Amino acid sequence: MNPVTRAVYFLRQALRLLRTSPWLSVVSVLTLAVSLSIIGLLAMVLFAADGLIADLGDKLTISVYVADGTTKDRMTEIETRLRAHPGVKAVRALTREADRERNRKLLDPELLAGLDQEAIPGQPVLELELDSTLASRGDLDRLVTWAEKTEDVDSVEDVEFGAEKLRLLFAMVEILRTVGVVLSGILLASALFFVLSTVRMGVYSRRQEIEILTLMGATPRFVRAPFLVEGALHGLTGALVAMAFLGLLHMELQALVRDMYRINFEASLLPPGMVVWLLVGGPLLGLLASGVSVGRYLRV
Repeated sequence: MNPVTRAVYFLRQALRLLRTSPWLSVVSVLTLAVSLSIIGLLAMVLFAADGLIADLGDKLTISVYVADGTTKDRMTEIETRLRAHPGVKAVRALTREADRERNRKLLDPELLAGLDQEAIPGQPVLELELDSTLASRGDLDRLVTWAEKTEDVDSVEDVEFGAEKLRLLFAMVEILRTVGVVLSGILLASALFFVLSTVRMGVYSRRQEIEILTLMGATPRFVRAPFLVEGALHGLTGALVAMAFLGLLHMELQALVRDMYRINFEASLLPPGMVVWLLVGGPLLGLLASGVSVGRYLRV
């Protein structure tokens, strides 16, 4: 039997196995589709959150406000001390006037109308640009502790560290990652169980045929191949269903956001990475489940 004929035979036998328990096959395919979709979406959310953390880390700064009348030498001493921290990438000194001008740009123009310029707050400040590569939760906590101690330095009046949003984001990402791992495990276990059950029923329904093939000299690999192909077909079909679902969901969300909020929804729910995950992960999960089932219930 040449390779092409063998492959066609295995495919026909796998399709025949699918027809032995159609409803269970449908349930296993749908379970795989839901599992692959949710796991892929969770991964996309986590990647997006990690990207947001990196983006916020690039913009993370510490503002060290210095008392009025501080001498230039004392300012230089404080700046040198701040630069010594490994998490500080650069230090920029602003005079009272420069800080007031920066604050003025942040205010609403209508509020500035008729407002005395001297009423706009301004104070000598040292702006610390932080190294974004240190924006992990542990590094962030150490930076917060160090920033709080900086307030005790002579001539330093106040320290502002805009890290609360980043710390909250870290906590949310950790919770989402934990929930995602647990939920993914449950979904994968459910999908594998249904594929395993379907393949096992196929093994039981063909016990006599398997015995005849074995007596005729068929190798264990030859006997197992149709069941492995069946599992891969389950996974591939589940992946295609998941792709169709995500594509439909993307179009519906795009239409909803465009019609109701007049916003162009650019993010895709089916990027290349998701397509690869579905087309590779689906058949692999099906092969894994069928391999376990065949190895456990098919003794040849």
